[in-house]
Order: sequence, then structure tokens, then C-alpha cells
Amino acid sequence: MTYRVIQWAPGVVAREAVAGVVGHPDLELTGAWVHSADKDGRDVGELCGLDPLGVLATRDKDALLATDADCVCFTVGRNWVEDPTESFEDLLRILRSGKNVVNLWWPTLVYPRALAGDFYKDLEKACLEGGTSFCTVGMDPGYGTAGLALSALTLVREVSSVHMYQVMNNAHWEGPGITKFFGFGQRDSAASPILRPGVTTNYHATTLHLLADAIGTEIEEIVEDHSVIYADEAFEIASGSIPAGTISGVRYRVKGMVGGQARVVVEHVERLREEDFPELEFRGDGYRAEVTGLPSIRLDMTVSAPPDYTGDPVAVASAMSVVNAIPRVCAAPPGVLSLLDLPPFPSKNSGTRN
Repeated sequence: MTYRVIQWAPGVVAREAVAGVVGHPDLELTGAWVHSADKDGRDVGELCGLDPLGVLATRDKDALLATDADCVCFTVGRNWVEDPTESFEDLLRILRSGKNVVNLWWPTLVYPRALAGDFYKDLEKACLEGGTSFCTVGMDPGYGTAGLALSALTLVREVSSVHMYQVMNNAHWEGPGITKFFGFGQRDSAASPILRPGVTTNYHATTLHLLADAIGTEIEEIVEDHSVIYADEAFEIASGSIPAGTISGVRYRVKGMVGGQARVVVEHVERLREEDFPELEFRGDGYRAEVTGLPSIRLDMTVSAPPDYTGDPVAVASAMSVVNAIPRVCAAPPGVLSLLDLPPFPSKNSGTRN
């Protein structure tokens, strides 16, 4: 069966999603939504830096949702950081229209039932009204942390704790945004938005609850902590200079506590030099899942690309985590899904790159 897919909003990850849809034998790209007037009516392949695809983008949401498509790949920008309302309403509208949704926007929707407020109830209602299914994956929150941990838990008889890691080198990112977000190049960690109280909990709480439900426990409290390291000498990165004595690495943890013990933990290690945080013994960019129990399991997953590939392999992985899930999501009964509900969804792409 071939599933017809609409790409909702262009961008770096969307480019990889479109390439993934085009290369998947069970998927067909049939439309795309764009926000800006200068992209309206242009070929989606051109917008994504690919060969022309014969599919034109549109700003007309009504016309797009009236087309005969099965699924929307929803990859709008990071407006959820400030206010998710507008894009959340779009999600509900799409689901009510009879189209399934795979989502990379607002990553805390990886497990909506654990999100405060009416988000889960509203999503479930929209799915039932439209006869549709909704699922968020991504890398973290998503497969890189929760998915890898669920794989490790398959082998365990007794579970004491689950610890998930993301390890990333941010030195190649261009522009000031990445340095401001983590506080790189600053002398005071208070300058790091990600380390403000409650921010990391808001980002990772649903992942903790997903894993807690997976192992049959209930989180009593969520606790944050963090540490930073400082550059011993000045050095250059893609986004500018890191002076000596300023923040060059951030390590934060979000811990789901049960009976005073950290049962489920998400940890991020954000660095600018490969040699920083050597105690991790982790080379490159990727993810780690550690399950302490009987037996104890550690899975390390690195993310890389062939030498001739000029894009970001993490963006490819993030995009394909939803693209490859489309057939499973479309075939599922109506409702809100998570990684706990879907069987494995391996790639069928033949390997041809655009």
C-alpha cells in the first residue's frame, strides 16, 4: 500500500524528511504547506534543495487539507518554546480533517498523556473525530533517548534504574543561537537559558514518565541538576570565539525520583571539543542508554554520515524517525500513540541519495 504524505513547513529537518518520503517505496509526496508568500507555488524539491518533484507548495491550508492524503509530516519551527498555541491548533485541525500526523514539532509531545493541561485530551478527541492517529518521535525527546532505553529494557529481568544520555559536539553549528542557548562563551551559567530552573524539566518530563510507565513505576518528584566546564584556553568554533575562562561545556540531568532514588534519568552533555568530558568514554555525537538491573545493559549509538555527505546526520535521523513510522501510524487505530504503542518501523529506503 502507498501512503500519500503532506509535508507541513520547510526547513533543515523537513528537507531530510522530504528526501526520505521520496525514497520510501511505500510513501508518495502529494503536497506541502509553507508560511511565506515567496515560497507559495514553488516546487517542493526546489525549496528543499532537491531535484524538482512536480509537487507545488501552498499557503492555503483549507485547499491542502481537502486533498486526498493519508498523513501529514509536521515539522514547523521552534515556536513551541515561546507559545505552542497556534501550531497546536493546526495539529488538531489536521487530525480532525481525516489525516494522520507524524510530528517533530514540540518534542515533549513524545508522550502527551504525561503533559500538564488539556493537550492530551484535545489530541485524543481530535483523533477520534477524524478517525486518525498522532505520534511524535524525533531524537531527544524521542528515539535517541527513550527508544534506545526501551530496546535495552527488552533484555532485562530486574530494573533498578534507567539512565539516558545525549552527547553532542556543538562546535560546528553556525550563528549565535547555539552559544546563547547553552551559555557557551559566557562566564556565568546564569546566562544559559537551558539551565534556568524548570526549563530542562519542561523539556524532558514526558520522556521520564514514558520510561516510568514502561517499567511499571510512578514518578514522585522530578529533580534537576547541572555542571559546567570552562575553557582552559581560547579557541574558535563555527559561531565565534570561546575566550579562556568561559563556559565550554554543559552537563545537565533531569531525574525522576521514586522513594528518594533516581529511577529514570535524562542527561545531556553539550560540548565544543571532543576531548571534553573524557569520563564518559564517548566518541562523536550520539546517545547512550544504561539500564542498571539484572542484567545491566549499556547501549551506545553514534550518529554519522558518509564522507561525501554535506548535511547533518542528526537531522537525517530525526526526520527519518517520523518518516519511517508513517505506515505504522496510518495503520494504527485512531488515537494518540507513543513509542510504547508502535512495533519497530525499519527503513525501506534503497539508499539512493538526492
